[in-house]
Amino acid sequence: MTFPARAFEEALRTPGTCWFCKKLRCDSKSFLRIYELVRASWRHEPGPNCKHKLITRVALTMMYLAQGGTMDQAASTLGISRSRRVVYINETLAVLSATARKFVVMPSADETAAIEEGFFATAGFPGTVGAVDGTLVRIARPHDFEG
Repeated sequence: MTFPARAFEEALRTPGTCWFCKKLRCDSKSFLRIYELVRASWRHEPGPNCKHKLITRVALTMMYLAQGGTMDQAASTLGISRSRRVVYINETLAVLSATARKFVVMPSADETAAIEEGFFATAGFPGTVGAVDGTLVRIARPHDFEG
């Protein structure tokens, strides 16, 4: 069951709202930048008569990924039906996956050493090359990655 969800539309129109930070873990400017990148890579943008615009589909996917909840929870927040949520999320994830190589790049061996030194100098964490939301997350290095 879905219900009319206007919070997202209101948040888009309201400068300085904290809706984006609470729901998508980014500010509205960052969300709109991500949306524009996804939109530029989307093959067939939904037509004008579609119930849910592309911007809402991107917000749905980001909410699903950022909140750690279920697809149902994210879809309910935005007023999207159960049958469409899977389609919208999978379509958006396919576009994000296809464009990931432009934005997610593994550092070279020299860059890795410099990053490790920077983390150690800043926070005292040896052998660290990345952080998510400022949280130390142990990630095993891919066995086929040299660097």
